[in-house]
Order: sequence, then C-alpha cells, then structure tokens
Amino acid sequence: MVNSKVIMLACGLATCTTHAFAADRLVLVNLKDEMLPEPRVTAEAVFVGLVRPTINARDQAGRETILAALPPNARSTDVCVRVTTEDGRYFGNARYSAEAGGDSPMTLMDYVPLRPELRDYEDAEIAVLAFPCSADSALTNVAVASWRADDTDDLGQTVTVLVNSFRADEAFLIVNDANQVTCTPTAGGERAAFDFSCDIDVSEIKGGARIALYRMRGTSIDPEVAINVVGWE
Repeated sequence: MVNSKVIMLACGLATCTTHAFAADRLVLVNLKDEMLPEPRVTAEAVFVGLVRPTINARDQAGRETILAALPPNARSTDVCVRVTTEDGRYFGNARYSAEAGGDSPMTLMDYVPLRPELRDYEDAEIAVLAFPCSADSALTNVAVASWRADDTDDLGQTVTVLVNSFRADEAFLIVNDANQVTCTPTAGGERAAFDFSCDIDVSEIKGGARIALYRMRGTSIDPEVAINVVGWE
C-alpha cells in the first residue's frame, strides 16, 4: 500500500449516452513525470484523482487527452493535473495555461507522457486529478476529468471513488451531507495505490458536491476527509 492519504475517483461504465461537448483547449506549459521500479512510500496530497474514463479510448501515438469539467470561474489561474497509476509506480504533474481558455464548462488538455510505459496501463488503472494550480498546497476544489477523451466521447453515468484507506476495515462516503455510499475492497491488495472503491451516480455531483470519506477501524473511526467537486452544466 502506498503510504499516503489517497482518494481517487474513476468512472464506472454504467448506462452511457452520447455527449457532444463544446470544450476549450488549454496549452501545456510543463510536465514532469517518473516511473518507479516498484511502489514507494509517499506523502501525496489527500485527493489524487477525480476521473470519468471514456468508453472508447483513442490511440494518439503517445498523446493522452484529458477532458476536465472546469468552468471558467474555476480556472481563473492555470490548471494543474496529476496522473497516478493504480500500482503507485507512475507519477506525473502537468501545468496548463488557462489564459487561452474560453467560456465552455469543459476543458481539453493534451497530456504527453515522458515515460512511454504509461501507455501500457488500462483506463481503470489510471487516476487523474485536475484543479486550479493556486489550490496546490491545500486541495479543496477539484474537477471531474476524463482520461483519453475528446469532445465527442460517451461517458459513464457512475463515478467510482477509489480510496487509499490505510488498511481500514470499512470505508464509506457521505455526499452533500446526506447520501451515504458504501465502499467495497478492491482486488489490488496492499501494494496498490487504492484499496476501496465507492460508486456515485454522476447526477449527484454534476452541479457540484461535497464528498466526505470516513474509514472504520474496529469500533473507531478516522477523522473525516472531504473535497468539494467543481460543478458543471
């Protein structure tokens, strides 16, 4: 298990419909990434991914496109992206210029990994986190992002929250201080970057939402860890 407080959100492929997004394309400013021979003990930020994978990934010769739900009022500064693989070996950090962005609630960003091994991973094994760069030191507002996407992709209607629970016995979410979502153990084991998954209907977070994670250890419960999901229309 990677030693970090981690929440990853990834889309489950439930009932899907065709979407035609109008999206602004942001320009890549810089990218740093690394591929490790094995998972490492790390002190990553609490929230590592908020992802809705696409149904049909496009092969773009090493170019991975990220579609993020980042309306203009949520990207007044540059946009930052973090990419982490399920096994904890790949870590990438990219910055995009928001100056070229228009008024669409969706943003397209080209992610060109320096480590070609990233392309060996399936969509479900990759977590993506998109957020205003100014929030880097204290992540509170994060955007839903789709990996290997374009502006015409079908997207699933279920968001799966992937959690590093620090080997908790149980985990669950509270969405918007109301709806409780049960989390189930994943098959990755202790060497994976996350060990619980929690499914949320995308309709519950599309207009923005507060997601709080709770982890149970015997009869005790860890302190709440929460994020605010940036809403979009």
